[in-house]
Amino acid sequence: MSKIYSVEALILRARDYGEADKILTLYTREQGKVSAIAKGVRKPKSRLRGGVQPFSHSRVLLYRGPSLDTVTQAEAVQAFAPLREDLTFLSYASYLVELLECAVPEREPHEGIFRLAVNCLELFPEGDPELVARLFEMRLIYYLGYQPYLIGCMKCGGTLEAGPFYLDPGIGGLVCRKCSLDPHGKTRVTAGTASTLNGLLSLDKKSLFRLKISSGTRREMDAALRSYLEYYLARKLKSRRVL
Repeated sequence: MSKIYSVEALILRARDYGEADKILTLYTREQGKVSAIAKGVRKPKSRLRGGVQPFSHSRVLLYRGPSLDTVTQAEAVQAFAPLREDLTFLSYASYLVELLECAVPEREPHEGIFRLAVNCLELFPEGDPELVARLFEMRLIYYLGYQPYLIGCMKCGGTLEAGPFYLDPGIGGLVCRKCSLDPHGKTRVTAGTASTLNGLLSLDKKSLFRLKISSGTRREMDAALRSYLEYYLARKLKSRRVL
């Protein structure tokens, strides 16, 4: 197996290492999540600097190492500059990359997740970044195999019209009031919220910003997906608290 390989990558995280290097976390189309070192990248004349900025969508050439791979070339395909120029866009982009880094395992590529992340970073500056974040969360959960059951009660089969319902991450979906013996700690979900969440799985991006969603539904979607993701990730995300 060749030790030199080329990938299409999103730069999820970059932290300083030593006097001039950076340790990078990449999510790549071909190799999944990869950790790598970019040597000398903090020097003013480094040719790597433009291709390893956080959020960048880049073409990267790597040398496979025993623990860390080494970046030998990096060229930005999309720099996503607007994400760094607006605090709201920056906050949502930071949440997306932190969630992606925590949710996916090392070296397990997934074409759908890679394209989803690139598309959502493109969509943030176009309007309603909150809704883009909900779309990313729902589709990421789907790709990871954790999609919640949102068309009725998982225990008795009651339909959404019989609500209210509670989202129970422990059983992977909705339960009605009668079947939820202890609703404490579970997120209340109305029929409209459940339908909207389901719709995000099939909606094309041209139609996303045409959705008219009430503030109440937005709050329910936010709370439901936050609790669901925290349950499966077994952690709280720092960038989520900023949002």
